[in-house]
Parts: sequence; structure tokens; C-alpha cells
Amino acid sequence: MNPRALLPLLLVAGLVQPLAAQSMVRIGLSTEGAEWQVALDGGGDVLTRSGRFIMKLRAGEKLRIWWDSRGEADPTDEYRIRVGGDMGAAAAAEVMKKLKGLGETPEKIFVPDGASWKVLTGHFTKAEDTEEVLQKLSGSGFTELWVSSEHRPGKARKGRALYAVTARYERRSLPSEGVLFRSNNGLVQLFGKGWYRGTMEFFPNGDGRLTVVNQVALEDYVRGVVPREMGANEYPNVEALKAQAVAARTYVVANLGKRKSEGFDLLDTPLDQVYGGRDGEQPLADRAVAETAGLIATYNGSPIQALFTADSGGATVDNSYVFGGPQPYLKGVSNYPDKPATISFKGAVDPGTDQSWLNLELLRLAAFGIILPDVLTTEKMEQPLRGSDLSEPMARLVQRLGLPGPERPVTKDLQLYLWMARALSFDRVVEGMERPQDADYFVGPVIVKPADRPLAAFLARRGIVTTAMWNGQPTLRDGFTALSRMWQELEAPELAEGTLLRDGTVRRKVIGAIPEPLPLASFLLLAEESIGGQLRLISEARVQVGDRVKWMPREGGSRLLIRRLDPDGAAWDRYNPTAHWKVELKDSDLLAKVKSRVGVSGIRALELEHNEHGRVLKLTVRDTRGVGHEFTGMRIRALLGLKDNVFRYLTVGTGDLKRWIFYGRGWGHAVGMDQTGAYGMALEGYSYDQILKRYYRGIEITKAY
Repeated sequence: MNPRALLPLLLVAGLVQPLAAQSMVRIGLSTEGAEWQVALDGGGDVLTRSGRFIMKLRAGEKLRIWWDSRGEADPTDEYRIRVGGDMGAAAAAEVMKKLKGLGETPEKIFVPDGASWKVLTGHFTKAEDTEEVLQKLSGSGFTELWVSSEHRPGKARKGRALYAVTARYERRSLPSEGVLFRSNNGLVQLFGKGWYRGTMEFFPNGDGRLTVVNQVALEDYVRGVVPREMGANEYPNVEALKAQAVAARTYVVANLGKRKSEGFDLLDTPLDQVYGGRDGEQPLADRAVAETAGLIATYNGSPIQALFTADSGGATVDNSYVFGGPQPYLKGVSNYPDKPATISFKGAVDPGTDQSWLNLELLRLAAFGIILPDVLTTEKMEQPLRGSDLSEPMARLVQRLGLPGPERPVTKDLQLYLWMARALSFDRVVEGMERPQDADYFVGPVIVKPADRPLAAFLARRGIVTTAMWNGQPTLRDGFTALSRMWQELEAPELAEGTLLRDGTVRRKVIGAIPEPLPLASFLLLAEESIGGQLRLISEARVQVGDRVKWMPREGGSRLLIRRLDPDGAAWDRYNPTAHWKVELKDSDLLAKVKSRVGVSGIRALELEHNEHGRVLKLTVRDTRGVGHEFTGMRIRALLGLKDNVFRYLTVGTGDLKRWIFYGRGWGHAVGMDQTGAYGMALEGYSYDQILKRYYRGIEITKAY
């Protein structure tokens, strides 16, 4: 039976009928190249596309496929004017009627992802050629106009021939309709792309190039999609990956045959789903695919258009505002939990509100018992530095490092820095290395003996004792800070860092890390790190699951826990680098972006209409004549070159110095499942089906095969 016959999802009486477990999907890997190199793992056969044998390939043998076309392909890219946003069939018909009345020859094109229509008119070889028509349409009341770059299928061309060139440079003619590669062990290597399961087809297309198609089992296709769309290294949670697996599987089931006219079902790019073949697979993602095998999301018995987005900027949005489709399951939802999952911790030290003196060096000393926690108070830290304050900490440190005990400390303030340095043997590395002139350069006329100036220069060069510390009245904070920095020179007890999970374990900030217990000792220094890096000791904290925490690995458990406040706040989608962003544009650069899509000579203002979540639903560019040009949906961020439509802006400067500064959130179209939000929900204990049912309203999880 032709495997293509298994592909369509049959809907009878509104119910999903089971697909065959090994239904095949045809993925377009390229339509541009004229030659490719192929190898079959374990050897295999080269066949006609109908299955007739042509030749065998040995294991590892490379074969070059070359389409000898008659010259270059005809140009097929053009510019067209898009009138309005995505719309329903009735609205599109009304726009078509009005355009025809103006002498235009518009075209209505279906957009499968949004179940909507777009209307295009005109055919132009250059963007600037659209100006006359843009002005005519603008004067006729059309406010949302967009110069769109479109691909026009070329006319079928007769090439000279399709050839195979062996590693010995032997040329062999192949059927002009194309060939199919089938490996003995199911793996095909396409050089420049990677390894793929299933079979590989090559056939000429209308642009005078070769179309490359990977025909692969549906589940193997999903295995190659999930890590590329939602990498397990970035989002190492199986429930989040299971949600992505169901969404990816649903998307392919709902869109089989979407690009049938091009000879395949889907592209391997973000225009459909990013697919990496065998090279894209990953063990945790494989587990997610296996545990959800055959499951898809349905609404009223039909597979949904399972759109997903990288990061929605705090809330997703109704599909009607982006792609124009009427799907009731693609409704906007917030990415903020009603009640965040938290874990409580208590600290043994709370020195009060004024902690401007606190730094990581002091916390390191206390965490390892070099200094006692009772000295961590404002009153004690501001006291003048005395030798007696350093005696016991220095004794503990030299014992830890296995060094001889220090001599009796001197009492002069600045001499204490030198005393600590000698006790830790730093004086042994400065002779012949440091010069008195360096001390003059780094710290100026500090009152130390000439013989001590090379050591002073070393301490300044290494950032152990700063210029301010040399030239001021040393405090206990200064002395302990210098002691900790000297310790760091000889032994670097680095902080471990990881994500706090719901069960109280932590996953370290290392790819592939396995969750581990948080090794806290009974005595706990609990600190909070602010966005600017300022530390403060606290007596208790309710730490939100998913927050970053730091601790000091040591035998017997860490006496220190630092909770890092997330700069992206409390939302589930805070884990993406684009959760918040800033973009700055010169006025001339912004004008150039706008002029590439709509005819304006200058920009007077940008007028924004926001929803309750700060998402821009409509952008009006007011030109210097006072005429408004409207944009909605995906065209807003594309026009301005921004990552998402959740933004505000301010302007500074005038004339040629004017700049537009945009502050925004998110990355993508914000329709459907928020991939980063799915990870945040999973961290807080939500299962994959709960995640899917939050982002796709009113759906069911259905076994398709």
C-alpha cells in the first residue's frame, strides 16, 4: 500500500479515526540547491521514485546528485501589496470586491495556520514600484496596507538531465523525474544538513533546482522536532517536553498535505516546525515522545491547529488579533500563576535593614566558619580594623590551607594587610616581579616601608586591596574582605548555582545536570541577591519554585543559601532570555524600516492600542502629512524590527539626534502554547495535559493511533 494513503486524518461524525502507528510524513528539507551529496549508513539502494531499482551504495559510499538545468532559474520572488490583516472568508470577499471596483486584480489566499484569508494585489519586481498603488488604495480608505515579499512558483522547466556522480567521478544518468535513497538500516546522510531516518527523495522543481524530501515515520518526525522547538537542555523537564510533543504531533496531523503542491507535507523550518532529523534527537525528548505516542489535542473531535510561541511576554493573545482565525481554543491566557508554588527557608542571622557593607567575600568566610556569624552586623563591620580581630580568622584559614601559623599581628592599620599577605606566603612571589614604581602607580603615596611597596603593588594589582582601601581608614569589613580575597587567590570555593525545584531539590546550571538534594547544614546564613547584585541577610524567605539559588559546596553541607531575585519577575515564562528586552533605534533607521513596507516620507508619531496585558493590538504610524497607516498582528513587530508586540516606547533627542527606545517583553506571535510558560508550569508541578489545556482552551487529549 502506498504509505501516502495512510496520511490523511479521517474525521467521521466528528470523531478522530485511528491512524496507522507508522504513518509517514514528507518533510521538505530544501528546494534551492542544484546538487547534493548523500551517503547511506550501512549501505542501501538508489531507486526511482516509484520504487524501481537503479543501483546499490556501499556503507559509507558517497554519491553526488546533480541537476544540470538550462542556466539559472527564472526569478520567482516578487513584491505584492497585502490589503488588511488576516480575515474571514466573508470579509476577504468584501475587500476583493472593493479592490476590483478600483481596477485592481486581487487574489485571496488561504492561511492554514490561522484558518483565515489574506488578500494580495499587484505584482512588482521592486518594493518602490508599489508607491503609486499604495497611494491610490490609501486615498480610497484602506488604512492597513503592507508591502509583502512573496514567492511565485516558477514555470516548469526542462533540464538537461539528472546525474549521479560517484566518489571516483563517474557520471551516471538518472531518471529526470527524480530518485529515492533507501538505507539498509534506515539512516540517510545529507551532507550539509545531517542524518535522517526514513528515505530521501530528490526531484527537480519549477525553479530549476532540486527539491529534497525526507519521508519518515510520524513518531520519528516528532522526535526530530521536539528538541529543536523546545530543547531539553534549555527546558529539562519531561512534562514540558511531553506538552511540546503532543503539540508538535497535533500540528503535523492537522497539516498533512499542507504543501502538497510542492511535493511534500511540511517544511523543516519555523514556517511549519523546526525539524532536525536524527541529529536533532535527544534522550529526554525521546522519552517525552514515547510517553505520549499517538496522542494529539482535539476540539469537538477534530485535531486543533496547535500553534505555539517561544515566549508570550506574560500572556498569550486571542488568535483573532494575530492570524485572524476563529478557533475558540486559541484564546489568550495569563502566564502568571494565581498562587506561585514556594518553599520556605529560615536564616539564623538578620542584622537589620542597613546592610550596605555586606558582600560575597564576607558570606564566604562565614559559610566556611572562618569568621563567626555574630560579627555580621553594621556596628561591628564599621569598627576600625584591629590586629586582634584578625588573629582567630587567620588561624582558622592557615590551618585549612595547611600553612605555618602566622606571626603575632602588628597593630598599625595598613600594616595588617601586609601581615595577612605574608602569613599566606604572598611575599614569596613578589621579589623581582613587582617594582616600587608599580605601587606608586596603583596606590599612590601610601605610607608603607620601601621594602613593603612591591607587596603592596601585588595586592593592588590583583584587586585584593583596592586604592580606596589603601587610602582610607581600614574597617573590620575592609580587613575581612581583603582576607577573603587572599583566600580566593589560593583556594577558590566557588558557589554552586541551580534552579529550585518543587520537591526541594536543585538542578545545577550545567547542561544535563540531574536534580540533587540541596545540601544545607543546620546553621543557615540566608541571603537575598537583588537585581543589581546587592546582598542582604534575611531571617526567612518564601522562595518561588524555579528561582535560582546559590550555595557553598562543603563537607557537612552548606551554611549559606542565596536566593536570587529573578529580573524577569514571577511569570511562568520568565526563563527565556527575551522575557524582557530593550531596543534602541535612530530616527533614520526606524524610518528606513517603515519605508520598506509602506510609503511614508517621515514619521510624526507611533500610536499604540494596547490590551490589558500591554500587548499592542493595533499600531498606527502617523506620517508627516498626518495620514495614519495601520498595522495589526505579526506586521507590527515585523515593521519595527521588534521581537514581540508587548512594548512601550519613549523618544529622546530632536532632529537628526532623535532616538526611539522600545522596552518590551516576549518573543514570537503569542498564540497558543507558550513554550517557556509550559516549562514554568511544569516546574511548579503541572502535568503535560494540564499545560496543554491551559493554553488550548476546551480541548481533549485524544489517541489518534
